[in-house]
Amino acid sequence: MSDKGWWGDRLLAAADPRAVWARSGSAVSFGALREETARLAHILTCYGIRPGTTVAVHGTPSFTQLWCVFALWSIGAQVILLEPALGRAERAALLELSAPQFVVSLGERYDGEGLFVPECEVLVRRGRGGLPARTSHCLVQFSSGTTGRPKAAGRTAASLLTEVERLGSLSLMPGAGERVAVLEPIAHSFALIGGVLHALAVGATVVFPASADSAAVAEAVACSHAVLGRPHHFALLTDAAAGTVLPFLRLAVSGGDTLPAETAGAFARRYGVLVGQAYGTTETGIVSTDLAGVYGPESIGVPVPGVRTRVRAGTLQVHVPCSPHPYESHAYEPWPHEPRPREGGGWLSTYDLVTRDPATGALWLRGRAGRTASGAQLLDIEAVLRAHRHVTEAVVLGPDPVEAHVAGTDELARADLSAWCRRFLGEQAVPRRFHMVPELARSANGKLLRDRDRLHERGWAPRPGLAGRRR
Repeated sequence: MSDKGWWGDRLLAAADPRAVWARSGSAVSFGALREETARLAHILTCYGIRPGTTVAVHGTPSFTQLWCVFALWSIGAQVILLEPALGRAERAALLELSAPQFVVSLGERYDGEGLFVPECEVLVRRGRGGLPARTSHCLVQFSSGTTGRPKAAGRTAASLLTEVERLGSLSLMPGAGERVAVLEPIAHSFALIGGVLHALAVGATVVFPASADSAAVAEAVACSHAVLGRPHHFALLTDAAAGTVLPFLRLAVSGGDTLPAETAGAFARRYGVLVGQAYGTTETGIVSTDLAGVYGPESIGVPVPGVRTRVRAGTLQVHVPCSPHPYESHAYEPWPHEPRPREGGGWLSTYDLVTRDPATGALWLRGRAGRTASGAQLLDIEAVLRAHRHVTEAVVLGPDPVEAHVAGTDELARADLSAWCRRFLGEQAVPRRFHMVPELARSANGKLLRDRDRLHERGWAPRPGLAGRRR
């Protein structure tokens, strides 16, 4: 089966077959990528996978995982890409929602080990009650679910290619012959599009760490010109073993969550590179960037050329050319407070509160929709809490009631936190409840959970009404 299709013709057209496409211990050339993709495409068609077939892909991060995705795209199937760290119950719920006709499982013997392996076994099963594609989306992913249940988001081939072109127009993005360390699983939107697909389009080499530990991450970045990761990756690199150097690094980009200023500062002091920002959503793709890190970690940068944004009632909205919802007929409601974009496009709310600098056009993230009685932003309260010497992490939920989930050292006391917030924010902005936890709960892809129901389900806090006011 030829790889001639939208992804092959547009993303591999200029690639030298002898050049290195990806590394993780071993190296794979662009020519080998074409061969492995074609081989898997032939095998998958023998199972009955055809254009419009829905196929869920999950399992061990690997070159095999990418070959499967590319093979399915070359066939014309709709790929439902699942986060590898999902628990069994969470994965079952997403499979029930998406109803794929086939499920491709990768490297089951490595399940839960947190490894990237060059190659692994591929198991193809028929999905029970599977349905063919109901939309023209070639890719379905799920949002992190940090502020609620994961939401299905579909991307068309045109939207993926448009995003790759937009990223390619940014002067600091990796170019031909450069190496870019992609530290997130490719089930994450920016890792797949900003990392893998962009590298394919320009002829750059992708470097994957062999595991998630500090030594493996540092080894991958040490040979790279650019690194794309999340805040905890930059914390790992900042605390890497003495003697760790990153001699080629010129670009560091953080996305997916708020980068603490102390992490950004420590990384810059140690390695001499400012950490830039990339902001987007699973539904829209990349929205804004500050790749050079000139605005600081509190900013999400300026909108990428071609992306239309607007701010309504303090909330950032992004224009999409067509609906990103692949399961319109399902009772599942991903945007309960916003009208869905029509087939011809419309505005999507990100539910992120921002302000726009009139001089530079840069966007500054101020929190999620919801304020305290005093008008304080929830992220402002988080920043004050994190500044306490005994606090390591904090998440503040609101607006009614405002509650803080805080992890810290053994010396941390609830009364101290109340007095601390009162000192810097005033009485009306002090959270009504403080929940002291050993560590903050995270979603499957490592982002801090910001949804009350999911936190309560995990037993991290009593439900409102079951506990009195805590000050």
